[in-house]
Amino acid sequence: MSRHEHSPDLTLGDLLLLAAGAGFGLVVGYFAAERVGRVNSRRVVSAFDRWKERHHGADTPWTPEEAERLERRVLDALRRDVVLGRRAIRVGILAGGIVELTGRVAHPSEVGLAGGVVRAVEGVRAVLNHLLVPGADDSERDVPEAGPDRPLAAGG
Repeated sequence: MSRHEHSPDLTLGDLLLLAAGAGFGLVVGYFAAERVGRVNSRRVVSAFDRWKERHHGADTPWTPEEAERLERRVLDALRRDVVLGRRAIRVGILAGGIVELTGRVAHPSEVGLAGGVVRAVEGVRAVLNHLLVPGADDSERDVPEAGPDRPLAAGG
């Protein structure tokens, strides 16, 4: 009998067992990666959201209401931070979830901290971090103090 004469047929039970094994393997792999690596549910959801936005978000227009909601979420996140909540950080929302930070902070490490806090906010695609540290930045730019175009500040 040659191997071409008899081919095993897959039954529904075999397919269900195969699907259950694949699912079990994914679950075990996820938990192992969470314990050993830097994978967690927040990162998985964030990666999926970025993929979804990249493939489906280009067709949806960016509305002023969405910009206002994102601005509120960013300001809330900055205010919740113990250090950044006391700084005069202004937030501007550009099209498509791009956030611009302006103002002054007390220490160079706060520039990176502010960028990280803002990047973690849902809906933020990119951060333009223009925060200045007095004494460390040679060319300090003026930030508008008043007027309709003045960005909202997180604190200060």
